[in-house]
Amino acid sequence: MLRLLADENIPRKLATLLRRHGVDVARLQDLGTRGIGDRELINMANELERTILTRDADFTAPSLLPLIRHGVIYISYQPSKNEIQRLAKRIASIANQLEPKLGLLIVIEHEYTEVYD
Repeated sequence: MLRLLADENIPRKLATLLRRHGVDVARLQDLGTRGIGDRELINMANELERTILTRDADFTAPSLLPLIRHGVIYISYQPSKNEIQRLAKRIASIANQLEPKLGLLIVIEHEYTEVYD
């Protein structure tokens, strides 16, 4: 099961819905952390043993991905308010099925999901 660390660009509503679906998710804002750089976020995720949940494509880059010990879930689009519930269900399903590991990259597109490991 993946434990998530939600980047600042993840809507609060999505994090709330993920928790309702049984996903362990911590938001940077709830941890009192705002405006940190990519490497700081990676270090925090590694220390907390959490998978990064983000809309920032930087975390999929070959220069950063190998530094992330527990993987990345990258949402490649801006979900509308009407899509948040569906997106939460998709992410919850993924989080409950997969185990964290180095090099894990999950790309969530509007209509499909790709898992690279």
